[in-house]
Amino acid sequence: MVGATFRTSPTEVVKLNEEQIKAVSHLDPELVRIGHEVIEKQKKETFLQAWRNHGRAAGWSIFLTSALLMEGFDTAIINSFFALPAFLKSFGVKGKNGKLAIPANYQSGLVNIAYVGQCIGLFLNGYCQERFGSRKTFIGGMILMMATIFLAFFAVSLNMLLAAELAMGIPWGMFQTLSTAYAAEICPIQLRGYLNAFASVGFGGGSFIASGVLRACLSITNAYGWRLPYALQWVWPLPLALGCYFAPESPWWLVRKGRHEEAEKVLIRCARPGFYSEKEAQGYVAFMRHTDSLEKLDAKGGNWSEMFKGTNLRRTEIMLGVWLVQLWNGNIITGLTVEMLENAGMSAAGAFNMNLVLSAMSIVGVAISWIALGWTGRRTIYLTGIALEACCLLPIGILGTVTQTKARLNAMGGLMIIINLLFHFSLGPVCYSIVGELPSSRLRSRSIVLGRFVYVVSAIIGSQLRARMVTATAWNWQAKSAYFWLGCNLLCFTWTFFRLPETGGFSFAELDMLFASKVPTRQFKKVKINNEAITIGTEKQIFDHDHDEKDNEVEIHHVEVKDGTILDEEERQVVQHEEIPGHVPTLA
Repeated sequence: MVGATFRTSPTEVVKLNEEQIKAVSHLDPELVRIGHEVIEKQKKETFLQAWRNHGRAAGWSIFLTSALLMEGFDTAIINSFFALPAFLKSFGVKGKNGKLAIPANYQSGLVNIAYVGQCIGLFLNGYCQERFGSRKTFIGGMILMMATIFLAFFAVSLNMLLAAELAMGIPWGMFQTLSTAYAAEICPIQLRGYLNAFASVGFGGGSFIASGVLRACLSITNAYGWRLPYALQWVWPLPLALGCYFAPESPWWLVRKGRHEEAEKVLIRCARPGFYSEKEAQGYVAFMRHTDSLEKLDAKGGNWSEMFKGTNLRRTEIMLGVWLVQLWNGNIITGLTVEMLENAGMSAAGAFNMNLVLSAMSIVGVAISWIALGWTGRRTIYLTGIALEACCLLPIGILGTVTQTKARLNAMGGLMIIINLLFHFSLGPVCYSIVGELPSSRLRSRSIVLGRFVYVVSAIIGSQLRARMVTATAWNWQAKSAYFWLGCNLLCFTWTFFRLPETGGFSFAELDMLFASKVPTRQFKKVKINNEAITIGTEKQIFDHDHDEKDNEVEIHHVEVKDGTILDEEERQVVQHEEIPGHVPTLA
């Protein structure tokens, strides 16, 4: 994709400038062409063909993403500990109703201090992943994880637990974004969305395991009722660190570091034997270099400030918005389901059983999202998920305002299960698909880190609000808090509709061109990209394409514009003798 030209009249042309053409002039055009053909073949692969051809890449992506099981496990543990009898016996304080409870300040503190640690880990990963690569950063994080678990296991006070959660949050923050960037860069186009979405299985699967462990620990009344779940985290780090030692490095990272031969070897290693014919792997690397050369014009240094310059500014805004929508859509109400249902009158066993089903929905939801990703785009799934969650939040709020009975408690719990299913079918996994594809390659790891940092800061605010809404010794809104989250949900839907474009099905180079051309949000899928050119099209436009092999221009005929409006056939006949100035479609 050396250049692209849009022409609506003989006098006005929009094309890549001389600087952009010069940036890729040092590359072998024949190899770039071969690389482009490899990308086009990837697009035509079915899901099963992609798995057969690139199963090794998918396997390594899943392996590194499994590190997120640890974070999902502990996050679920600490939230559910607040209603666990053994934990309350060790750290609880008697409330006005005579029941043991963890003070609201400590509840929010134990959750939020881990977020502070995650913020540290996020920026540590943003530096280390680009400097040292994904493998070394991952192994270093696992070693740190093994050391920090000791602090939680041997804690004897809530203050010691605060320190432990802070320390454990650092490696969690590193794993949150490392696996997403790695999956986006090692997987082919047809598997990129699925493998990025698998990150949600890590969080959800960890939560499901934690729910089962906590349900089993209900019968343990001494301190090991809460220490045992922490001890189980030692199961993960050592085998994951050893396995990662043999994992391939990201080929895109190797290209950015000028290690082109190593990148070719990684591509060949991650595909089935004999998949790449002569020069195809070399051409694929040349195409990566081509994309990287174009991106250097807006992100030469790949540093933090370049995310807020030029075309990257819009991508950064969308990146931050996607992460914020994932938090403020209303699903956060399910985070303290056990405590909310217990306070409303459900037994501890019943509440933990409900929580176990709730967590299982995270795995079921991701499985559904994989099916949906094969039929529709990221944007559609995101909008659908937000809208359906709103339909559940409203009745939860209504149930919270009436007298509580067993039937109403079960209905409330059932609606929360549905919300969790909807979230993990849509926003939960698809968020990772979008953020893995959205940034330019040179800024990918840092962009994902910044987006996740904004998410974590928002999570601190959200958890503070949630704890006070649910806790009996604070605001005690209980299920009525659903009205608040419904309002947030509607704001999220509005932003998503107007600002979130479709990112699925495009190569990284094509996404670069779409953003550089300032294509409007809702026209990303209406744009036609033919080999080396982009043709802007809408449902109201009919274009005849004449490809000139010499200068790679696309002529767009029969598009008449008056006062900024595209005219239909009848209107063109009326004004056919009028002087209509040439017009380039406004894409901003």
